[in-house]
Amino acid sequence: MRQFLLCLMMILLALATALNTWSGERHYTFEDDKAWEVITGEWVIEKGEFHSTKVAEEAIVLLKKDEDVDMDGVEYISVRAHDLGTGEWQNIFIVFSNDGKSENYYLGGVFVGGRQEWAFDNVGMKTNKRAGAILAEACAPQCPPKKWFEIRLEFKKGEAILIGGEEGDKVKEQVRHKFGKIQGGRIGLGTSKSIAKYKDFIVGGKGVQSMPVSPQDRMTTTWVKIKRNH
Repeated sequence: MRQFLLCLMMILLALATALNTWSGERHYTFEDDKAWEVITGEWVIEKGEFHSTKVAEEAIVLLKKDEDVDMDGVEYISVRAHDLGTGEWQNIFIVFSNDGKSENYYLGGVFVGGRQEWAFDNVGMKTNKRAGAILAEACAPQCPPKKWFEIRLEFKKGEAILIGGEEGDKVKEQVRHKFGKIQGGRIGLGTSKSIAKYKDFIVGGKGVQSMPVSPQDRMTTTWVKIKRNH
């Protein structure tokens, strides 16, 4: 009987590992900044929110490399974002595909100040500065600062879809762009010459592990469940 349970445990472990490899989701609630690397600007954690605290030409944070989240396996990214309206400009966005070697990586988000657009822009890999628009659609109705927005990016067959809206309103598709092949690389958050805050950063997809657990921890959990059920 014990040998049977051991075999069953190994089968369940293999299945759990396969499922975890092929599909998962992570939810970052900003209780601390251990998972994040500040690239530019100044950032602090406050009450489950990540705040950019000083106006910078670009303020950008990326998930650390040891989080093992790469665009090659990402199918969607979402965040709740709020521009405080106190900076020179007003905007909130997600950044993606920072592979450290290409000419650019990218941002997708909403410009809630004078620009009034949902947009994909280039970001220079070496400079970490915006390097020209890719595609944009005007806000309709207008997108005000000092409001919470939901921003979501979905990636399907080389196409990036920017979905969003003011929190409490109907969230809808705003703009989509066919990149051809979306390059791999790191993901994160950013803002440009503005003061903003973010919460509930979620990333998911076939290449995303739901939680970074060791094989030993996974085996222990499985064994406890088997013993409990028998």
